[in-house]
Amino acid sequence: MSLKVVTALKARQKFGTIMNAVSFKNDQYIVERKGMPMVAIIPIKKFKQMDKARQRFFSNMSKISDSFAGEVLEKLDDILAEATQAARQVERRRG
Repeated sequence: MSLKVVTALKARQKFGTIMNAVSFKNDQYIVERKGMPMVAIIPIKKFKQMDKARQRFFSNMSKISDSFAGEVLEKLDDILAEATQAARQVERRRG
């Protein structure tokens, strides 16, 4: 697996080759236009993993949001500050 960068023109000219490299060798491509990254071409398996993770994230965020429904905003600020402080302490310990 490797990450390659190609221009939009090269991607159009070699699209079949790029698709094969992505599909069979798990290569990943960044397609640029005028030197700016525009899109990524990734294996479908990777896309599905990312989509599944995104769905889990939003599902979990919805559950968290629902669990705090009706709470006073000031209390939520305190909870978030406490959670942020705890996370920072964990990161400091990891070094």
